[in-house]
Amino acid sequence: MAGPLGGLVLRPWFDRMALIMMVKGYFPTSRLWAAAEAAGDDPDRFFIVAPMLRLPAKEKDRLVGVLRLASAARERAKQAEDAWRKTLFDHAGAGDPVEAETWRRQASFASMATRTKFQPWRTRVPPVKFETVPPHLAERRFGAFREQPSDYFLPVESTVEVSRSLVRKGVVERWLCFDCPHADVGGTVWAHVFEPEEGYDHTVVMCHGVGMEAEMWNDGYHMAPPMVARGLRVIEPEAPWHSRRRPVGAHGGEPFMARGIVGAMELFGSHVREIGSLVAWARETSAGKVAVGGISLGALNSQLAINHCASWPDAMQPDAAMFITTTDRLDEVALDGAFAKGFSAMDALEEARWDRDAVKSWMPLVAPMGEPGIDPYRIVMALGTADTITPYRGGSAFAKRWCIPPENLLESWQGHFSKAIGLTRNPAPIDRLCAILRS
Repeated sequence: MAGPLGGLVLRPWFDRMALIMMVKGYFPTSRLWAAAEAAGDDPDRFFIVAPMLRLPAKEKDRLVGVLRLASAARERAKQAEDAWRKTLFDHAGAGDPVEAETWRRQASFASMATRTKFQPWRTRVPPVKFETVPPHLAERRFGAFREQPSDYFLPVESTVEVSRSLVRKGVVERWLCFDCPHADVGGTVWAHVFEPEEGYDHTVVMCHGVGMEAEMWNDGYHMAPPMVARGLRVIEPEAPWHSRRRPVGAHGGEPFMARGIVGAMELFGSHVREIGSLVAWARETSAGKVAVGGISLGALNSQLAINHCASWPDAMQPDAAMFITTTDRLDEVALDGAFAKGFSAMDALEEARWDRDAVKSWMPLVAPMGEPGIDPYRIVMALGTADTITPYRGGSAFAKRWCIPPENLLESWQGHFSKAIGLTRNPAPIDRLCAILRS
């Protein structure tokens, strides 16, 4: 994609094809794969978790074989993960970190890839198992924060545990973990740290998009390499409900989509606070500046951090930001975006008694409504003019409202996916962020 072919492929037609593949292929097979995790190798339990028309005996036997295959791969991945945690977080030095990480990645990749075995039945289930929380429950849980949203996003101090380090291909890697600051999500927060072996000057906390679980898919989806190649340290946190934080029986990020507006409030309420904790850790361990950023869902989280960071402790306040494919019109994303339409999200919202006015009333807890907490000159935005998932019109208006300087607003005739993947071919947003951090 970095060569001439990328210039032809990474255009809006690619996004239309990618959206169809995700909505009709990847997410339905992921829904079956997650149901298999909840059911084990019990086909009767599987049909309860993933209701579908009864299968002929021969086809059911085939499904049983797939369930057993997925179960075995999942068990191997669990064993590798357990061994990895023991090796990487045992500072007495037991075991080889590189060997443990290699085994973990291979086993995790093999387990994640078993979802392709469920392709024959992908048309029998929806891509998302909706459990939309109704408006009156949203009001009961979050109504007190609507008038003072900064209180909802206020981070807390966290005790961060740091793993042993390992070196691969000239990059020093380590992992961080700490207790989740948000009761609605709970569990442990995880982040992967990448540093150039020859040293770095500044740090970027870079957040990923929905369903993107680089930790579980070998080396294919990390955002860090182009920034590390430019001398930056990169921290990639795992978003709530993704990777190691994924609930049993759900695919990566599914609760965020399945729970409607409340799912967004829960995820943002946790992840934005976590960003503050990671910024503080970066300051404790380096004298350089700290930026935050992300792609798609990651951009939505990091822009909320920038929106509210002025009220945070000084150590948690970022110095700069980079948003790739973003908007402040989360109501349009939820109701009119191509993802929402592909998943029939509006139908699920209407069944739970949500209408457009109800959705808009909760924007203070899911969208940056006020001014940025840092100088707009230190914010980079990269938008695709053909983006229909985080619709470009909203992103463009957002950039104007926050007074992003023209040299920091990088637009191209691309869609949501082609713009993000296109960073490998046109890293201008990354170069601009580097210039800001080093100015």
